[in-house]
Amino acid sequence: MSQLEKAGREFLTELARQAPLLPGAETLAFIDIDSMQKRVYGHHKQGARFGHTKIQGKSLLVRGLNALAAVVSTPLSAPVIAATRLRGGNAASARGAASLAAHAISTARACGCTGLLIARLDSAYYNAAVIGAVRRGGARFSVTVPMNSSIRAAIAAIGEDAWTPIRYPRAIWDDQLGTWVSDAEVEYTAFASKKGQAVTARLVAAGSWT
Repeated sequence: MSQLEKAGREFLTELARQAPLLPGAETLAFIDIDSMQKRVYGHHKQGARFGHTKIQGKSLLVRGLNALAAVVSTPLSAPVIAATRLRGGNAASARGAASLAAHAISTARACGCTGLLIARLDSAYYNAAVIGAVRRGGARFSVTVPMNSSIRAAIAAIGEDAWTPIRYPRAIWDDQLGTWVSDAEVEYTAFASKKGQAVTARLVAAGSWT
């Protein structure tokens, strides 16, 4: 499997040399990492395990494989697959994500992403190993932070006058809450309990306002 993944990365790199695959990559590019549960039906399928997935908004246990993928894009291009990892269906979302992020960043650079490179991840990848891999690769990150006591304390410390109303393009007004969206930011140190792995970054908190 690792040989197949390497072949895919080398193919993408060569393709980027031959065609304008990622226009604007010398200025700004994104790496998006996420996983998905792929259902299989054969009882003897190698690696098939029961794992959670959402079907029509409902969380279900299905027998399948769990694919982890990283795609690279720019504001001017469609996303292309930079790295993949096929795992058992019961694999946690972040399993293998640190090494996958490192491979994706290396591939993106080889494809001409010489400018600002931002990795975007959801809360399943909020851990020191993944964020550390992104930073070691010279990329920045935008990750959703799960709510916990330290996050609540950081948000509570934001002054009332620090919140800035934002009306996003094509935003949907919430009739039930009667609110738009506002946000504010504060400096926050994550993974402080892990020696040598603490990360200080902007914590952007979003709320509602009438």
